[in-house]
Amino acid sequence: MNNTSAEIVQLEPICIRPKVAAALIGVSPRKFAEMKASGLLPPACKLGGCCVYKTSDLFLWAEFDFPCLDRFLALKEATKNESKR
Repeated sequence: MNNTSAEIVQLEPICIRPKVAAALIGVSPRKFAEMKASGLLPPACKLGGCCVYKTSDLFLWAEFDFPCLDRFLALKEATKNESKR
């Protein structure tokens, strides 16, 4: 690239809307909503009045073999405490 060209940077999203999160894990938006209501998903966040999911939480949730919300939060906290040592 020469100095006069603009560099194009592609960024990975850090938060995604529920419909995109559903597609990411391979379920329908309706099934995703059911999973949320049943406490089977990582926690959602509010961002500007919108419900979003942190992609890092979704990938960590998959790494932990898709535990329920309570178990996910416990595993995430244990991982965070382990990394502080």
